[in-house]
Amino acid sequence: MGDNSGNGQTISKILMIAVMIAAVIFGASYMNNRWGKLRDIRRQSDAQSIVKALDFYYSQYGHYPEVEDDDGDGWDKSNDMTGVNFLDKLVITGYLTAVPFDPVNDEIFYYRYKKFMKGEYGCDDDFYVFQIARFESNENSLGHGSCPNLDWTKIAPLGFTVMTLE
Repeated sequence: MGDNSGNGQTISKILMIAVMIAAVIFGASYMNNRWGKLRDIRRQSDAQSIVKALDFYYSQYGHYPEVEDDDGDGWDKSNDMTGVNFLDKLVITGYLTAVPFDPVNDEIFYYRYKKFMKGEYGCDDDFYVFQIARFESNENSLGHGSCPNLDWTKIAPLGFTVMTLE
């Protein structure tokens, strides 16, 4: 008769390793989801600060900042760190203490801003659109903003939009 205690120990070691690997994978997935929610909270906070700063800018100058650094289709985007953008103007004027940017700030997750002229998309006044391109969770508000010919929230359906007329 042979001793099978070695086989039992081997199987229990393999099971122990499998359980540890599963725990690490579950923990990493859980933490990534939690970090995503925390990044979304920061995005929401940034959006509130940026919109307030834009309103203060408008109160002082009578218009919203122009886009000087066209990062694509006339939009000024946070994921392009070259040149001057509308956020720099808000820092220079003291309405923001630092230039906010998306926590990930890549081709999928970024902030963007564009100022439009009266008549574009059927709107009766000049206006701006500020968007968070995308959130990591689906628990966030889409925001608001539309012209007669375009609902701006549909351009960033997984993000956040603010559109304000001058």
